[in-house]
Amino acid sequence: MAVYESRYVELGFYVDGVHKKFRNGRYVTEDPKEIAVLDALIDAMRVDEPEPKTEEPAPAPKAPRKSSGK
Repeated sequence: MAVYESRYVELGFYVDGVHKKFRNGRYVTEDPKEIAVLDALIDAMRVDEPEPKTEEPAPAPKAPRKSSGK
């Protein structure tokens, strides 16, 4: 969930032609399209911690086999 704040109490913006509006200087969304538009706005600041993208770590390389020494 992304939380944004603005110094303007009812800041408005458009996403795909639909008008969206802050309420009391705050806007909460999970929509990736809205997040992209809000990240580009100068008058809006994201105040939550963005969730880190979880990537599975690459498997560790296998250790070389030990020779028998013969």
